[in-house]
Amino acid sequence: MVVDVQAVILAGGKGTRLRPITEDVPKPLVPIANRPLVVHQLAHLAASGITDVTLALGYHAEAFEPVEAEAVRLGIDLRLIVEPQPLGTGGALRWCADQAIFDDRPLLWLNGDVVATPNVRALHEVHTARDSVLTLWLSSARDVQEFGVLELDADGRVQRFLEKPAPEETASHLINAGILMIDPRVLRRIPPDTFFSFEQQLLPMMVREREQVYGMFQGGYWLDTGRPRAYLAANRHVLEGRVDWWPAGRHTDDGMWEGDGVKRDGVTVINPAALGDDVHLESGAKLFGRTVLGDGVVVGSGTALENCVIFDGAEIGRDAEIVNSIVCADARIGDRAIVRDSIVGARARVGGRNELHRTRLWNDTVLPPGVLVVDR
Repeated sequence: MVVDVQAVILAGGKGTRLRPITEDVPKPLVPIANRPLVVHQLAHLAASGITDVTLALGYHAEAFEPVEAEAVRLGIDLRLIVEPQPLGTGGALRWCADQAIFDDRPLLWLNGDVVATPNVRALHEVHTARDSVLTLWLSSARDVQEFGVLELDADGRVQRFLEKPAPEETASHLINAGILMIDPRVLRRIPPDTFFSFEQQLLPMMVREREQVYGMFQGGYWLDTGRPRAYLAANRHVLEGRVDWWPAGRHTDDGMWEGDGVKRDGVTVINPAALGDDVHLESGAKLFGRTVLGDGVVVGSGTALENCVIFDGAEIGRDAEIVNSIVCADARIGDRAIVRDSIVGARARVGGRNELHRTRLWNDTVLPPGVLVVDR
């Protein structure tokens, strides 16, 4: 059933907290269980009955072209537009409106860096029934100091909005999840061609002036993937079925997804795991669960992997150990190297017998064999 809503995904940010992962890859294209995050979002919108979607791009906009084919497969009419310069969330929405992209239907806005499964139909129903100008799909957090927090009355109307409050400032644990239903006429209140934060400038004013702003909290999965630990958690939760997103590849076993051309004879694999196309695991390799290997990854004999994401084209030598870590595209990890709680950047070379603990190794870095033990 089609929902008569237009959607926009703001996907222009640089994702600085995830560097070096996002040095080459825009954050919405960072893979979650071997699918780009934004493709998962599009799949959820399609399943919710939304077929009219705009991607508002900025950083590395050219990298999003392959997403168009995924949108066609999902039955989505997708537009890709590029901001002329960084404009913030509000400025980007106003710029889209000025391009005559939006009509007068309710506008569903999603940030392109969240893993979430909002009930779009319920959000639309609340927005329409309350004659709301703005309705927020809310999540909850135990520690609210990093979020915008909302206090609601019994009818769901927003009484107060606080940006990153101290614990003593509010008893609410309801947070802005970056998923909102908007009356498009609101966007005309944002100055054109200006950097403008919707959340920090317009939303607080609308709440103070007692406008028809509502929040809806019905549970559901939500996670901001802005930090490496959260990014690993998002991959793990998709593999574990805790979020209604689907890994790439064929579902060959309970908790196992495999692409074409996988070689893993004589390999210990503890599910869940996702293996991309042409992955080659040498005999004696060990996957101890919650592991994602991208296309063309090679893992040497005796190497142990656990709770890690290895991007396309990476190669891991023999008798190495990769735990709670991210290895970016085309990186090389030498024999008997140890990588724990770390990120290895794209095309980096980690020579054998090095140890990385709680480290970010930048793109194209080269470490000769046996020279480094970091932050142990």
